[in-house]
Amino acid sequence: MKVYYQMYYNHYLYASKGNKILRKTINGNNWELYMKIDDLNILNYIELYKRALREGIHNFYKINDEIDAVVLKGEILFFRNKKLLNRLIIEKGSKPLRNEIIFKDDKIIYSEYFGNKDREPVYVYEYDFFNNKRNILYTFNKIRHIHFIQQDSKNNDIAYIGTGDLDDECGIFRFNISTKTIEKIGGNSQLWRAVSMLQKDNYLIWGMDSPEIQPYIVRYNLKDKNVEKLKKIGGPAYYSTINKEGNMYIATTVENRKKHKAVVYKSIDGTIWKEYKEYKKDVFHLKYFGFGKIEFMNNQDKVKELYINLKGLK
Repeated sequence: MKVYYQMYYNHYLYASKGNKILRKTINGNNWELYMKIDDLNILNYIELYKRALREGIHNFYKINDEIDAVVLKGEILFFRNKKLLNRLIIEKGSKPLRNEIIFKDDKIIYSEYFGNKDREPVYVYEYDFFNNKRNILYTFNKIRHIHFIQQDSKNNDIAYIGTGDLDDECGIFRFNISTKTIEKIGGNSQLWRAVSMLQKDNYLIWGMDSPEIQPYIVRYNLKDKNVEKLKKIGGPAYYSTINKEGNMYIATTVENRKKHKAVVYKSIDGTIWKEYKEYKKDVFHLKYFGFGKIEFMNNQDKVKELYINLKGLK
């Protein structure tokens, strides 16, 4: 069974396998056990079981030397020195998306990702994992859901938030965590539908998450407020990352095997994008076993080598 790369932290790579978190030194060959997740049983070593039931370790984040966070179906577990500290129950949906959580030393900022057919209010939460306290930071109305919440690379008080899915629900926002004020950077079309984004100098860069129309890699200039399409891509884009050398990557997803390709695009300057790797969808049904997705690990910007997780792909 393969391992799924989760994070780089302090000279170690962390990965998940079944019900365990493993780690090895960045140049090491052998994985060692870091932590076992008691909430998960041995069935989590069966890939099709995990995919069909959306089980398993969906995300792992080492917040600091003492605190770890593990995202499972329906809950996020917080550990201090590998002992359970608190358990955050996800009330709506199975879990936040991979880029829908900001981890800080004493709290997280997150949202719940759920179908929301009736367009209920969607909340941005702050959760204090030491004291097991949650409060609402902001409420979105008349959207389906939040796709990402990402830290501004230059200002810890600022978060970027992306929403979707219909044209008038799509937007990218700049949210001040301290003052709880929000500014809409742009929206009201599929151009602004994104699941993650990159920050480069004065630019925001993302791939359009638009399964029904032709998606592009898009760049927005924060200074002159100009938005431009840079490159056609092979399917809806979900995740993106940047490595230690500043190389940028955006990955597309297979939601429809007749229309989409799973491709990693690479750019060294944020302007010119080229195909870097391409993967095929496996034989298993999209509806029951999930889309074909490419994921990147947390803290990829601290290492040169690119670490990729393939889910539903070969």
